Amino acid sequence: MIMKKILTGLAVLLGFSAPAWAQLQDTWHFGVKPTENITTLEVNPALTVIDDKAGVSLNTVTLKTYRVINENYNWGVELPLARYEAPNQSVNGLGDVSLSATGLYQANDMVGLGFKMEVLAPTATKDELGTGKLVMSPTAFAVITFPSQFYMHWEYKHYVSVAGDGARADVNYARPRLTLGYTSPSQWYALTNLYYYVDFENDMRSEFAPELELGTLVNEGTAFYVNVSTHAGGNWDQKDWGVSIGFKLLYL
Repeated sequence: MIMKKILTGLAVLLGFSAPAWAQLQDTWHFGVKPTENITTLEVNPALTVIDDKAGVSLNTVTLKTYRVINENYNWGVELPLARYEAPNQSVNGLGDVSLSATGLYQANDMVGLGFKMEVLAPTATKDELGTGKLVMSPTAFAVITFPSQFYMHWEYKHYVSVAGDGARADVNYARPRLTLGYTSPSQWYALTNLYYYVDFENDMRSEFAPELELGTLVNEGTAFYVNVSTHAGGNWDQKDWGVSIGFKLLYL
């Protein structure tokens, strides 16, 4: 309950709210499990410190929507607005837009399975804000729900470029992910994402990048979360650390 009050207070201070639903639900859904097939609209400001000592960072505000087709399918769009900052230059613009479609299968009360196909279009208006490549990114995942509202999520995601600017570096890397999460009856949640990256284009360099996320329902139609991440190991240092917040309108 204390965690919920803290997160709710932060959301109120930032001035985001939405009308409460008239009827409360017995089971809370935040849209954090891939098998939670609900329509959402999200605003996600983020700061990624690429090189703290050198003063290199990327600020983004990503607009996201995921729309339910039926109980087994949804589609999504993510549009990032970005600012890259370095001591010798700063650029603003649009990043690479993401388009996706997801299929879900609930095997039983405990196990859910799914497949997602994502396409990253080379829409970035500056080289620093995107890859310059059309990138295909298939994902397979499984979610296991345990008693007492704990869950585990495992997925394998692969990024590979199939077209684009021939002068830009090709993309070919894997990103396995393990998530351990808890959803409280008091309308808040906590989870940790354990990301591992392997770059097949550059001598199998790798990175371990964990995240911690805390979120809450502000009311029954609005969720708020805080996410912190860091580089924890490996010879592929994509960032030193990052922090983001998010606001979701649910069940639109």
